[in-house]
Order: sequence, then structure tokens, then C-alpha cells
Amino acid sequence: MVTLKTLFQTKQREMLESMHRSLTNPVAQGNNTEGSWKEFFKKYLPSRYSCDCAFIIDCEGNFSEQIDIVIYDNYFSPIILNDNDNKYISAESVYAIFEVKPELNKKNFEYAQKKIASVRRLTRTSAKVLCNGKQVPGREPFYIIGGLLSIRNKWENKLIKQKINTENNETLNIGCCIEERSWILKKCASDGFKYVWSKESESSLLTFFMALLNELQSRGTVPAMEIPKYYDGFK
Repeated sequence: MVTLKTLFQTKQREMLESMHRSLTNPVAQGNNTEGSWKEFFKKYLPSRYSCDCAFIIDCEGNFSEQIDIVIYDNYFSPIILNDNDNKYISAESVYAIFEVKPELNKKNFEYAQKKIASVRRLTRTSAKVLCNGKQVPGREPFYIIGGLLSIRNKWENKLIKQKINTENNETLNIGCCIEERSWILKKCASDGFKYVWSKESESSLLTFFMALLNELQSRGTVPAMEIPKYYDGFK
């Protein structure tokens, strides 16, 4: 019987096979793993979301580090520049950012934290928009989703024991070790926030993707960029 679960299990196996084909070459493996994730997001995310490797820029001229995967809106806040495959995206347009590594471990987790913090600390504007002919005030920018995507898991128990500060720009929300399981930061009634692992390794991709969709849905629409704050040549 064909179900959503069996369809995603097939897709998970296909992605793993593609990632494993380049295991002997670290550079090729990194490019192939990143490419597999980008292809997956572009195919399965709703059309309102775009996905690319990019630098993020704010209205004050600050740049993030280069981010492996940026999930962004290009309706209210378009790409600022696309130069020789180097994309520069406005901070306002970003929904989620992911670092892609072969495995989840302490070094890669901390590296992802720094990359994600380089985006979250950027300034985001919020312009008024027209809705049904009426001008609506700009919305408050939301907390950008940040995560780590990997093949293998070498750090499960240490991840669970991580101290969580949701006000910290470095906090990771979600991740997937596609060969094993996915994980997410959840609010618990008794002891604040903690990382929780999915139950089934064969459905790690589906579990991760549904959790990501839920996170994206909860954020609604990105704030519209205040274009004159980026540049106004008439002043």
C-alpha cells in the first residue's frame, strides 16, 4: 500500500544512495550532500519558499557568512544580487538557514551555531504593506529557524544534554541525520526546552520535513523590506 510514509521512505533511500556515492572524496561528498538537500527542498517545499546557498545582507551593509541552505521568500523581499552564482539575499526574506555536514558531532554542531548566529544578528526592517487596498503596519520579525543537516549521527546523547537558551542567536531549532533520525527543539512543560529525537530511523526524512513545515507555517509571512533603508539615490 502506497502511503505518505512509504513514499518518503523511498525518497530517503534515494537521497542516501546519492550521498554515499561520493564518500571517498570529502569535497565531492560535501557538494553532493548539499546538492541533494537543495534538490529536495526545491521539489517538496510549497512554491512560496525558495532555496539556495547564499550570503545574507542587511540595510546597514552587514553580511553573514556564506550559508549552505537558505529558505527564503522572494515576493516581499527579492534577491538583492545574483553575481556568478553568489546570491545575496536581504535579511528580511529569510525563513530558515541550514548548515550541511557529513555527520552530527560537537565540532560541526558548534560550527553551525556560529554560521546561524551570523544571520540572526543582522538588522531586519519591516515595511508597511497593502492588503485589500488598506495599508497594514509592518510585522515584528520572527526568530529565524536554524538547523544542521547530516548523514550520520555521532552525538545523540551530548545533543540531548545541551543547555538551551532560546534568546541566544546560536540556538539550533531542528536537524536531520538522514541515515538515522531527526531531532527538534521542543518546549516541555516541566523543564523548559530540550532536544527530542524522532523514533524511527527509516522515517527520519518525513519526520524532519513535517516538523520543518510546521515551523515555517507558524511564522506566517516574512516582513517586507524597507527598500529606501537599503538605498535611496534621491536623498
